[in-house]
Amino acid sequence: MKINKLTKISTLIKVNKDTNEVIASIGSHSNKLKNPLLRKILAPRVTVEDVARIGKCDVTVILKKLADIGFEIETSPMFEEEKNEISQNSAILEAIKSSKFTTLDVRPALAKGEDPFKNIMEALKTLQEGYALEVINTFEPTPLIKIVNSQGYMSMVETKNDIVFTYFLKVAKTEEMQPSDTAIFKISYDEFEEKKAHCKKEINEIDVRNLEMPLPMLTILQKLEELKENEALYVHHKKTPQYLLPELKERKFKTWITEIDNENVKLLIHK
Repeated sequence: MKINKLTKISTLIKVNKDTNEVIASIGSHSNKLKNPLLRKILAPRVTVEDVARIGKCDVTVILKKLADIGFEIETSPMFEEEKNEISQNSAILEAIKSSKFTTLDVRPALAKGEDPFKNIMEALKTLQEGYALEVINTFEPTPLIKIVNSQGYMSMVETKNDIVFTYFLKVAKTEEMQPSDTAIFKISYDEFEEKKAHCKKEINEIDVRNLEMPLPMLTILQKLEELKENEALYVHHKKTPQYLLPELKERKFKTWITEIDNENVKLLIHK
């Protein structure tokens, strides 16, 4: 199979399972890619180039390792996808050069155990036309990038001295993702209790309120991997897990959510 730096990791894994070993060997900064469950989450949306950036190594090193396990490295002229990426990065770099960007440092919020998702989305809503949002973090926020890109923003990631700068710039008008998707239902506590009481599936209960990020998301996904057809997952959470919702939708789970207070959210999940 011919591959290049824009080939998705999920495609490589389907063709050759040894790809997992290549990913796990790319360096000390790739810990999250060494986690089998998290790697499974990221694989459908990250490329060879993304893995190189996350693992802080040269993309040619990974391509060489992939060639060693049987892949053929493509050396044809620039691909359309790569042209688009360069064009997007140029637009963001131009905004940065012109000082047309606002900065949001989410490290203090994360240090307190808070989820900065709401603050980031609010900052994007108030962004002036032609301005980029610079989000400062200690890791690449892959789930966030996926959500924001789906709402008509281009993105670019830069890492400097172990600090990750993620930039978002609006490029298209799209409807904002709403939790009240056809597979995601926000309901009152009484409605939730009634739904749970009349659920015909065996309910498995977990509490992720005391876990540090990203363990709540990983724990829920791990439990869902083990969930049988006649079972449902009942989750005690501190917040509505915004990064998790697209994953649940992709896996064709239905999710009922009730927000009791700022520190107490319940979810019922099943197919």
